[in-house]
Amino acid sequence: MIKKAQQMVVFNALTHQRSFTKAAQLLDISRTQVSKQVQQLEQRLGVQLVQRTTRSFSLTEAGERFAVHCANIAAEINEAESELVQSTDSMQGILRVGSAQSFARHHIAPYLAAFHQQYPQLDVEMSLFDHKVDLIAEQLDLWIGMTDSPPEGFVARHLADCHFVLAASPDYLARRGVPYQPQDLDSHNCITYYSRERKDNVWSFEKDGEQQNIKVSGNYRVDSADAILDATLAGHGVGYLATYLLDKEFQEGRLIRLMPDWHLSQHMPLYAVYPRYQYLPKKVQAFLTFIRKQIGEPVYWDKVL
Repeated sequence: MIKKAQQMVVFNALTHQRSFTKAAQLLDISRTQVSKQVQQLEQRLGVQLVQRTTRSFSLTEAGERFAVHCANIAAEINEAESELVQSTDSMQGILRVGSAQSFARHHIAPYLAAFHQQYPQLDVEMSLFDHKVDLIAEQLDLWIGMTDSPPEGFVARHLADCHFVLAASPDYLARRGVPYQPQDLDSHNCITYYSRERKDNVWSFEKDGEQQNIKVSGNYRVDSADAILDATLAGHGVGYLATYLLDKEFQEGRLIRLMPDWHLSQHMPLYAVYPRYQYLPKKVQAFLTFIRKQIGEPVYWDKVL
């Protein structure tokens, strides 16, 4: 099949150039190779396609008919390549992005209108989930999320480190008292992240080189970072909160930061993960550039600290 297509492309160039030499120059092969390809084509078909003399060149009647089909094949090949190049080089079509739910809600979804203003012909399909991603199975162009172990076999570009802060509502602290040391959490209701893949019931603290890992407990475990924030705001307990969830909660007094002299040593890297491409599609690069510009360096949400 490949040989047939090659011979038809060579014959199409010959019929358009009306010269073995010019056809060879167009295809960047030797004149001898053009002649050989045409001879093999005639032998395979059992039909003479070209009338040759030392000074003239013309197509036979069969050659004229066959040239129409060869022109169509060459046009299909060129159109297929052109369409593919345009789709990867232009900002059109669909960009399929997966993201951690809470991160997308706070730092992607609110700004998609601005992205669409830049690229109005590009549609974005968002899939929000917190489980480990299979980009191929999910048919994603890009995944943005928190993970300690990016999937192997893909490109993983580090975007930021997500830090944490300990907090509770004024109402909760009025009822249960203020914890001043990590060990004080033993007597507090701690809201923990709990899923099939991660159980964050050991909270890490560091101060003056001293590391403490405190196993905490409480009556509410949930697999959503936003749900932990909501429960903390509602006075349900103490939350070990990612700073990217926060905005003006401390400034407005809806939350009180706890143990500010202790560094919460847990961190979660934020990655952009995508399949390995020899040529990264422009739509993926554009979205990565947009996200990097949006989150800033250092990331803007850590200003709450």
